[in-house]
Amino acid sequence: MTERLEALEAAIADFDEQTRRWAGHELLVVADSSFYCHNPQCLRDADLHDILGLRPTTRIRLLFPIVVVDELDGLKEAGKQQARWRAPHTLGLLDEVLRGGTFGVWRPETSFDSGEPRERVAMEIVLDQPGHVRLPIADDEIIDRAVTIQALAGREVRLLTCDTGQHTRGCAAGLKVTKVETKDPGPEPDWEALNKPSGNGTRALRRQRQAAEAEGSTAT
Repeated sequence: MTERLEALEAAIADFDEQTRRWAGHELLVVADSSFYCHNPQCLRDADLHDILGLRPTTRIRLLFPIVVVDELDGLKEAGKQQARWRAPHTLGLLDEVLRGGTFGVWRPETSFDSGEPRERVAMEIVLDQPGHVRLPIADDEIIDRAVTIQALAGREVRLLTCDTGQHTRGCAAGLKVTKVETKDPGPEPDWEALNKPSGNGTRALRRQRQAAEAEGSTAT
């Protein structure tokens, strides 16, 4: 009974600390790894007030659920070329602001490129609670963390993503989602021309032979 009572008191204290932490007037924002890797601008150059469509007088707290940090760590080696650069860039900026802690002010009240004043932007890593079991899919875990923070804070948490699927999942979970458009892929290529064998190299000759064999088998 004593151990159970101590565990309950610890859980209540942790809950109270979390609700106090997010009880201010900042807009709480959770961004997934797609935003950090595929937003047209890297995080250091991004104007979150502009991206989120906020008034300059709005304070922002950019939350990093630890699952997002783990995803970015994994992308440093395994991701595509842009992600391999953006992931360590984002983590480096996070280290620079937090200095080993879990909270820090990234941008104090300042003027941005447009010359308009901007309220401060803070960063915070949100650790998993003791005993927390993550969902098997990282995107689902990010949504779950954002919904949990929204419940604890008693106010809106904005989800920031570049993924269509994550946009849909976030809206279905009751979050307000800002989906950032990525680079336009341009007009559809001429697939027939791209797939047409060309040249006299070994690979091209192999394609021509395979095409001829396919045509022969179709004729028979």
